[in-house]
Amino acid sequence: MLRTRSNPTTNNNPETPNSKNIEPDTPMSHYTSRIHGEDDPSLSPAPAGNPEYFGNGNGNGEGSNTPNAHAGYNSGSDIKSTGAEYNDTKNQHRRLSSGSSKSNSQNTQNEKQVGPGSGGLQSRRSKNGLTLNLSALVGGGKRGKNNYGFTGNKFGLSQKGWITVTGFVGLILLLKLMFSGSSEDPHHHVLDQAHLIPRDYLNNSLADPAPFEFCPVFGPGDAIAARRGQLELLKSRLHTGTNARVQRVLQKAMSGSSITLSVLGGSVSACTGAGDDPVNEKCYPHKFFDWWNTVFPHPANELTNGATKKTDSAYYAYCNSHHLPDKTDMVILEFDAADPNDPEWLQHFELLVRSILVRPEMPAVIILGHFSPQVQAQNGFAGPELLHNVVAQFYDVPHISAKGVLYEQYLQTPDQARSAFYADPNHANHNGHDLIADVLISYIMSQICAGWSAINGHAFDVPNLGTEGDSSASGPSLLGGVGLRKGMPGQEPGDGDSAGSSLAERYQGLRVPQMRLKDRPHDVQQFREIEPFCVAASDLINPLPPSLFYGSGWHTYHPPKGAVYEDRHYWYAEQPTARLRVPLKLGAGDVGIYFLQSPPDKPLGTVKCWVDDNVGGGKELQGTAEVDDVIATLVMIDRGVSRGSHFVECQLQGEAGGTSPPFKILGM
Repeated sequence: MLRTRSNPTTNNNPETPNSKNIEPDTPMSHYTSRIHGEDDPSLSPAPAGNPEYFGNGNGNGEGSNTPNAHAGYNSGSDIKSTGAEYNDTKNQHRRLSSGSSKSNSQNTQNEKQVGPGSGGLQSRRSKNGLTLNLSALVGGGKRGKNNYGFTGNKFGLSQKGWITVTGFVGLILLLKLMFSGSSEDPHHHVLDQAHLIPRDYLNNSLADPAPFEFCPVFGPGDAIAARRGQLELLKSRLHTGTNARVQRVLQKAMSGSSITLSVLGGSVSACTGAGDDPVNEKCYPHKFFDWWNTVFPHPANELTNGATKKTDSAYYAYCNSHHLPDKTDMVILEFDAADPNDPEWLQHFELLVRSILVRPEMPAVIILGHFSPQVQAQNGFAGPELLHNVVAQFYDVPHISAKGVLYEQYLQTPDQARSAFYADPNHANHNGHDLIADVLISYIMSQICAGWSAINGHAFDVPNLGTEGDSSASGPSLLGGVGLRKGMPGQEPGDGDSAGSSLAERYQGLRVPQMRLKDRPHDVQQFREIEPFCVAASDLINPLPPSLFYGSGWHTYHPPKGAVYEDRHYWYAEQPTARLRVPLKLGAGDVGIYFLQSPPDKPLGTVKCWVDDNVGGGKELQGTAEVDDVIATLVMIDRGVSRGSHFVECQLQGEAGGTSPPFKILGM
């Protein structure tokens, strides 16, 4: 039965008893095939007097797409419904209810009224059974348009035709999938994988073995990593940077050239507690040099040890040239346990590093640290090595320290660590020097493996700076050539501007910043490069001429061999008003005096020093200070002095004709 659906906006239609079970609207025009109305006898015909519900159909079953035409009913069919239910149904929704159909007897009578041309199942049956109606498959016969203006077939096939075609194609695809494994696909080629070799991209040295047994580092051939531990060795590398200058030295060594190694430091590098000889075989410089000769053997390899006991970086900042050869390839600086934890020493250590980097041969610099229990007791974890690490970062210098290996072990078992690695609270024994050498060697091994990979094209994280014998890395030749003079044929734009332009571009990573640590933007414009100049009492090759001491009241002291207490070279004066005048050559303009200070129970005198005739701007230096033992210290007496030749005068303070404790100057 067709019932009106209650409209919430209209109160004219009362709610029917079956309104609670109302189903969604389904227009009869949705069923495009006539078989729906013929196979389901429960469907009731639509009212003949309501053409708005079914569109503009004529209700006679011809050329109409209305439910009457589908079901085979004419306009005079009997409808079991009241006329009041269809009032005002033009804009209302309707539904088809299975409970509104006629009785079975009435449905049978209606089926008899359906003619043979109505398109029902009766027209498709014969005496012998079902027959294939090709016209129904291809959409033949007389068809009208539905309410939406489309015909009942697509591309010449009806709905049943498309179902038949789809089922046939699906059956073929199913059979193809089931039996495709038994047939060989001519487009699929099976490769023989037995000869394929996997490539280890994470370890290039396995694909192209390096000639070093310790490569790759921390691998099976790394004996130091097996002895010290991978994590401990990695923590010992406080700062590495680009390693540009170190790689330049290693590439030179790989080419078969000789290498000169130099060491500067305090008591630890002077082998105090491990033979007391700077070249003792139990000391880390000797151990490192022995290992170097096993990797890069050359009869002209050289090691120089310029370390001095009880000496910090303030002295070497100005006088390092007295302890280094004229040309060196690599300089190792060991001052983490020698320098005080004083911000003033940050400038001294910076001056030391910079003065070595600006040398003409451009040597590599490695900052090496020794972990001292005495320094740890004074400063905790934040020792003077933190100041040195600032300089390392600013100047792109590697900083390696044994602190990363020993610190936790020392705090957990201090007695065991002291007995194993230390001769006293500040100096290492031969086992401690073994540890320092292992830390340094492990770092160099890592750089060798990285450099070898870069040379062979396996890695690109290491700068390729060439070697001394490489023509592309060398300077201009004696006879010149294309590119050295402007206007020559075949030149590139900009060639000839500088004879060493190509070398400068290649060595861009070796340059020294044109500024200092404490500089501000306005200081950079007035920057002056340093030219360290030192006059030291320990300089026995070029000492001050004796004429400077005649009649001045100042004298020179040189300790005898094997001296224990007075083991330093110095100038001293004991008569008040004694005056010493020393000529100097200044670069950046900073002038300092390096002298000895002693505790009050061993008093020393006082002097006043000035530059040129600036007596009023002179500064007094106290030889007696609140210190535990005799130490060497540096005090700046003037800054910003013009570049060039100057002189410094120092006068011992006190009453003329009286006596005074001696004042001892190590250098200027």
